[in-house]
Amino acid sequence: MTTNFKGNFSATAIGSLPHTDADVACDIMFKSLPEIPCWPQLPRRSIYEDMCIQYTEGLPCSAVNVSEKTIKIDVSQDISGALEAFYDAYLKNDPDLFQVSRDYSVGFHAMIERLNKSPQKSIRAIKGQVVGPITLAGSLKLSTGITALYSEEFFDVIIKLMSMKAYWQFTKLSQYGLPVIIFADEPYLTSFGSAFMNIRRERAISALNEVYDTVQAHGGLTGTHCCGNTDWAMLMESKVDFVSFDAYEFMDKYLMYWREIKAFLDKGGYLAWGIVPTSSKITSVSSDDLVKKLEEGIQFLVNKGLSRTLIKERSIITPSCGAGTLTINEAERVMTLTHELSMVMKS
Repeated sequence: MTTNFKGNFSATAIGSLPHTDADVACDIMFKSLPEIPCWPQLPRRSIYEDMCIQYTEGLPCSAVNVSEKTIKIDVSQDISGALEAFYDAYLKNDPDLFQVSRDYSVGFHAMIERLNKSPQKSIRAIKGQVVGPITLAGSLKLSTGITALYSEEFFDVIIKLMSMKAYWQFTKLSQYGLPVIIFADEPYLTSFGSAFMNIRRERAISALNEVYDTVQAHGGLTGTHCCGNTDWAMLMESKVDFVSFDAYEFMDKYLMYWREIKAFLDKGGYLAWGIVPTSSKITSVSSDDLVKKLEEGIQFLVNKGLSRTLIKERSIITPSCGAGTLTINEAERVMTLTHELSMVMKS
């Protein structure tokens, strides 16, 4: 793992906002996340910015159904040519063949334009994100009725597609000479180990590692956000750099893994404390409430023998999830509190 970056309670976000104007959304990201801005996903602007559609350009045999807001993979015809073309492109190892176009990510392109025009001196790192391969494969159905997660063929395609989408973002964001963090977000991992997600632990880790490896091989940092509870030990055993968890609703569940957290930090890992709620509770919490809750979590780890200095160096602050489903006022309060909390924790 790359360990020269210090978290020091800097703030970033998971990605989505309810806004439809990319410039307004970028303003919010740069203002509230002055040290680790991330580009805004805008699912209300377009169906193409839905988390499980946004990264599917280049997915063989797939088509977006705009009226149904779904994406289907048609395997009823001979698919060998489409798969061969995909792997040919993949083996060229050219990330520009796997770009996320402006139609699918206006916020990403707006962020790049902003950085080119007027880079902020306060920025210490830049964050991008893709949907994780397990979540995407678990969300897409083949025409046969099974999800792509249970098709060895298409699960492998999706892993490689997400690896290249992550690599493409890394190449664009790394041109500013700053550390780049790419998250592969995995809300589907809340089903890991249940009847709803019957894949082996080793397969889950290897799928994630393939995405992480692609970014880390070029000097980038990686993260995974899961907005519910999961097998956190499994995630911390992977090659991921940042484990991002909902510290507002599930802190106690995550801290049960304190032994694994200690080992994770010792090998160079970072914690992304999703302490600012992205639910209706945002209207009734204060930054004082959140500081108190966060300090209790940190103290718990200190009581278990972890170094407070190390925790600070390896911690960042985030909202508990994306804010795309909230009202604009709620989402802006989420971002304001994330910034305030970061400032208090740094002082």
